[in-house]
Amino acid sequence: MKKIQTPRGTRDFLPEEMIKREFVINKIKQVFEKYGFDPLQTPAFESWSLLSAKQGGGEEIKEDIYYFKDKAGRELGLRFDLTVPLARVIANNPQLTKPFRRYAIGRVWRYDRPQKGRYREFWQADVDSVGSKEMISDAEFIAIDVDVFRSLGFKNFVVRINNRKVIEGLLEICNIDKNKYDIFRILDKLEKIGLEEVKKELNKLGVDSKKIIDFISIRGKPDKTIEKAKKILKDSKIGTEGLNELEEVIKYCKMYDIIDYVEIDFSIARGLNYYTGIVYETTIKGFEGIGSVCSGGRYDKLVEIAGGERIPGVGLSFGIERIVDIMKEKNIFDSIKTKTKVFIVSVNNSVRKDCIKLAQELRKNGINAQIDIMGRNIRKQLEYVDSLGIPYAIIVGPEEVKKNKYKLKDMKKGTEQELSQQNILNKLK
Repeated sequence: MKKIQTPRGTRDFLPEEMIKREFVINKIKQVFEKYGFDPLQTPAFESWSLLSAKQGGGEEIKEDIYYFKDKAGRELGLRFDLTVPLARVIANNPQLTKPFRRYAIGRVWRYDRPQKGRYREFWQADVDSVGSKEMISDAEFIAIDVDVFRSLGFKNFVVRINNRKVIEGLLEICNIDKNKYDIFRILDKLEKIGLEEVKKELNKLGVDSKKIIDFISIRGKPDKTIEKAKKILKDSKIGTEGLNELEEVIKYCKMYDIIDYVEIDFSIARGLNYYTGIVYETTIKGFEGIGSVCSGGRYDKLVEIAGGERIPGVGLSFGIERIVDIMKEKNIFDSIKTKTKVFIVSVNNSVRKDCIKLAQELRKNGINAQIDIMGRNIRKQLEYVDSLGIPYAIIVGPEEVKKNKYKLKDMKKGTEQELSQQNILNKLK
């Protein structure tokens, strides 16, 4: 029979790969909880009406949603992110204490063209706060962003910040009062398709691409960049409001002592229509071609779109796939193939019971242990231990059982010690 492959854009993760992914996920989770966020989980699929809402994902993401009908004819879709489902939760539970602070880590799906750093099934780590309109909330998420990447061992990365209101102000002074979301969508593709293609797409809409391109090319350290933009947008109320919000966020970034990681970049637009204010993207220096590894922003109307009251919200999302890929290229990971700490080698079948008893005692004390379940000889068992990189092996034979002392072999150093069970427990804990 022909081998059946995974569907295009999806992957299997063997144990060595999953250990790397779990390392990243656990580091991110630790930072989320350090800032006072609690876990929430939502279904993998949602109603089509929620996922396809005009100011939810928007027309472009609508084309990428995995759509289907169930046996009763209900229209459904696989979630394309973890923020839209959160909005539904808030809309359905207005009694929740505000701010409602949650994180969610799980799979999402988009029918995208697979390429490096982009898959049809991928993992996101989301963290959001719903209920605060204050800019200190936006700045806190930028602090979380920086904290996560520092905890993962990254040093050279940049968080590029903008405000959707600033781009709206730009469109206002350019006398563009329609195609707003189309322009956001085009600008969001800048890094993917390049400046010339962005110009072509803007020209197709019949807008003055030169003014837009000149403005979104303004980027750099916050204070001077914002001052330059203020002169250009001085006649736009919404543009000035957006720049003032950016200034306030920058003020808090200085208080969090993360300003060295922050730049203003007026080309950041975020393609999803639900964003309403501050937006940001993080890239790793030297890996800009992969795209952003973390992105987010403010969405003050999304809960209302999901059927609730208008409640402000802000959050960000980490792309697990891209982070893992970059960490592998940078050799940040330790080479770990298993989480087993010790393997109990049985000399012969007469000590099987003793091996099981010892393994259970190790496990009770929080030490990950394996025993031989293949009936292999000592040499084959030790080859297995070596192949997985298990750090320790305990040799158990009739003599060891009789003396109640076992040989503990350090597989990396190649040394052996004869120790009692209690001393082994003390050493391996």
